Amino acid sequence: MVLMNAQRFVIAWFVLDGLDGSEADQGLVVFALGVPTIFLTMHAGVWADRWQRKRLLFGSQVAMLGSMAGLFVLAALDEANFVWVLVMSVLAGSAMAVGGPVRQSLVPAIIPRELIFSAVGLTAIGATVSMMLGPVLARGAGSIAGFEGAFGFLVLLVVIGLTVLVPLQVPEHESVGEARPVRTDLAEIMRWVRDNPPFRTLVGLLTFAGMTIMPLSMVLMQAHVKEAFGRDSGDAAYALATMGFGVAVMSFYIMRKGSLPNKGGWFMCAMMLGGAVVALMGLTTALWQLVILGFFMGLGGGVYMNMSQGLFQTHTPQELMGRMMALFALTMGGVMPVCALIYGFVAERVGTGPTTFVGGLACLVVALAAFFTDRSGLKTLS
Repeated sequence: MVLMNAQRFVIAWFVLDGLDGSEADQGLVVFALGVPTIFLTMHAGVWADRWQRKRLLFGSQVAMLGSMAGLFVLAALDEANFVWVLVMSVLAGSAMAVGGPVRQSLVPAIIPRELIFSAVGLTAIGATVSMMLGPVLARGAGSIAGFEGAFGFLVLLVVIGLTVLVPLQVPEHESVGEARPVRTDLAEIMRWVRDNPPFRTLVGLLTFAGMTIMPLSMVLMQAHVKEAFGRDSGDAAYALATMGFGVAVMSFYIMRKGSLPNKGGWFMCAMMLGGAVVALMGLTTALWQLVILGFFMGLGGGVYMNMSQGLFQTHTPQELMGRMMALFALTMGGVMPVCALIYGFVAERVGTGPTTFVGGLACLVVALAAFFTDRSGLKTLS
């Protein structure tokens, strides 16, 4: 997770300041990072339900090492251009698309059901500490040794990940059944969601948040720092750090609490808060304002992440877990690269502030409508 947060930050920073790119260029490279999610994540979920998960994880990490090492060498030789960044971003995105569902499917396989929300809270703390540390440490490495230093930091993170993966003990699948075409396995998980109304609503809201909150707060914010404040886009690391601190605080509370009633309702409230904060981010005129809003975004994000992931992992049959976590990853990140690309082109024409404000407001309206017209039972799902 440190790698994931640092990687997106460094590549966008390099495009905006190292290559003097535009908001549209930034959107295109984030699209390249995320587009493999659209095509590979659901397949990875099928593989996670059938194949040896440790091998999948190790292979994805090796592919990630190749992409990050490639960017480091190109930056060190001063040969990195926009095309090379796009190519390496696609490779890195492919590795993330395969590895993500495998990791998430392991949690309910090794943790008792009654401890899942505490486990999700604990992993969320790790993820959100990485949100604070990743961009800040990468920014520091870049300040000391230039962009090659920042890319070298990413290589180091992958090597650490491979090292700790070696002794990992992964439980074998209890039963995988007979081999079936991938489309058959994918159709099975889609039917399960269709036949469970609360999950239909949850998937729809996650997808819309992935279209608005995620790309606007995690991607376009860097361009907003450069355009609206006249600062280095790398300074967005400070707002990302306070965001991570807010998520960590809320995740720690949820971990200690163990469980909350009406988890679906808490999720919807967190989405409302996220939309409101993103809209306000579009109105900011100074970095300190963005830093404060980042903390409140983090508080809402802590509830949002913990409730949504916990609901997926506690209510999904184990034999469907890999595919369900792939669907979770797809709704969270699969639509983000496409929207980041669109927002980049829109922001280049109307500005980052109005683009962020309208997107956040749209998310707030949708979340409010879902909360007050909920007929699926998501609001009371625990």
